Amino acid sequence: MSTLPPPPAVWRDPKDAGTFTKLSTFPDDWANYRKKLRKKLWNCLGVKYDKSLPLDLKVIKTFTHEGVTLRGISYQTRPGVYTTAIIYSPEGKGPFPGIVNMHGHWQQGKLAARVQSRGFTLARKGYVVISVDTFGAGERTTIHGEFEHHGRTLGSSVFNLGETLMGCQIVDNMRAVDVLCALPEVDKKNIGATGASGGGNQTMYLAAMDDRIKAAVPVCSVGSYESYLFEANCCCETLPGGLEVTEMAGILALAAPRAMLICTGLFDVKTFSPQEMLRSYDAALIVYKKLGAWENFTYRIFNHGHAYSPMVRESMLGFFELHLKGKGHGMPVAEEPYTTLPEEDLMVFEPGKRPDEVLSLAAYLERRGKELLETLYSREKFNKEDEKKKLFNTLKIDSSIKVKSFTELDKIDNWRRLQLELSDNSVLPLVVFERKGDITLFADACGKARIPAEKISAAAMPALVDLYYQGELSPEPPERVMPYHQTARRLMWQGKTLPGKWASELCAVTEFLAKLYPGRKIILHGAKEMAPVALFASIFTDKVSKVILEDAPVSYRFCKDEAFYGMSFFIPGILKWGDIPLACALTSAEIKWQTPRNQDGTPAEIPAEQIQFFKERF
Repeated sequence: MSTLPPPPAVWRDPKDAGTFTKLSTFPDDWANYRKKLRKKLWNCLGVKYDKSLPLDLKVIKTFTHEGVTLRGISYQTRPGVYTTAIIYSPEGKGPFPGIVNMHGHWQQGKLAARVQSRGFTLARKGYVVISVDTFGAGERTTIHGEFEHHGRTLGSSVFNLGETLMGCQIVDNMRAVDVLCALPEVDKKNIGATGASGGGNQTMYLAAMDDRIKAAVPVCSVGSYESYLFEANCCCETLPGGLEVTEMAGILALAAPRAMLICTGLFDVKTFSPQEMLRSYDAALIVYKKLGAWENFTYRIFNHGHAYSPMVRESMLGFFELHLKGKGHGMPVAEEPYTTLPEEDLMVFEPGKRPDEVLSLAAYLERRGKELLETLYSREKFNKEDEKKKLFNTLKIDSSIKVKSFTELDKIDNWRRLQLELSDNSVLPLVVFERKGDITLFADACGKARIPAEKISAAAMPALVDLYYQGELSPEPPERVMPYHQTARRLMWQGKTLPGKWASELCAVTEFLAKLYPGRKIILHGAKEMAPVALFASIFTDKVSKVILEDAPVSYRFCKDEAFYGMSFFIPGILKWGDIPLACALTSAEIKWQTPRNQDGTPAEIPAEQIQFFKERF
């Protein structure tokens, strides 16, 4: 006998909907507010959509399958950046409504059977469908024909460029709308969008940012920004500073008064649960009602988990029939039989024969990183104080963080144990082995308990501290995906950075030690991700005499998809500001390198020439 899955944990402990950001406080001048909100979102996304950029649409292959014509194409999304896509067209001349069909987190991208299923079922019902490969999926992988996932180092590295993977996807999809509008058989006034999971996320943002989308069906993707904060969502679903701008309800409201059907699985994960979806739906409904379009905004909950099931597809068909064709009443419509194709049949290019213009995400990261650094090193002069201020703002340093009090616990094996209460009411554990000589404050992202004993013994007077979410302060259960994946993303959503948070606390602890032990020199010893943090802290406090950089990156420039550093390595916009050598030139502390590394963890040379370059130009 089959049994139903257990109810989601959120049912047992629902959040208070009364604390949720609502849109009831939005001004009556919604049109003006809407323009301002979109502008703020584009600033967070870090990319631009250029409608004047030539599409340079190329049809690479054409074939027919079960009455549906398929075209493998490439087109330009941003200057010098091309993507691959498949267009599904029904029989006849049209004009037909167009649909942007966005895939989620499946490495095969547009090739996946679940993505094909929507292409074929829509085409057989009289729609022209475009399915696009996102960065890092389908035919836009590092090695053409070999699938990969963009959810770790690869996709997160986009943040360092000052861009977002979400923004890249939005622009790709807006250019897909341009492709549909360029096809003579497409009815340009009736274009829809749909996708599941990550594709559903793309759907609601495309509808929010592009008024040409007349009807949208996001599936298994609508929840709330707030629910993202402690969950392991993908970096392509992360919007730095998003919670400073709006909530997910604001994204849904930007589509008003155009039509939207939200499809949610009853047993989906907390982030996309009916409870979180309804919080956003209820808040956005206020705007739809203000615009007299409440009947265009609806939802359906399906008796399954995270899936774009046949039942969802039938609901999607009925919704599009009503809003894009003016037929029926929006109720489900049965889909016609179809057969999906082997993935290799939908490849636009033969494996290994992709042209260079169709950039993989790795190739784009390398190219754009090189461009930013070439711009940096082409400058003739730098103002030291200006660069400090820019870095301060990039890291989101909080100079108000100070040690306001401390509690001393009993000593253990001659270790002095202190609990430091900071001005933000957080508490950090600090231990000090009191001896004569300089103080070496060790900082390790894995926590003070992981610092090797031989390193501690070699220090004249060692001090060890656990900063935000490190060591004793680590979350339970542990972080998923990669180290500090949730923690770093949570701070990004709030317009902060984890390295900036750690550097702010490290400055506070350093200044506390300087007062507690006057006259002692203080050395900061940072390992791996904490090495640049120690370097940054030495720039913003004058209490550091020396910085030891162990396994430190010599640059934030991407070189390979290897997760040597965790999520705390990524800082939105750091390469737009500068790089590690510039930070080295800004500090007045002595720097000692120990096993310098490239971004992928491979050994690197100390960037002495680059550091000197900046010192000579201050």
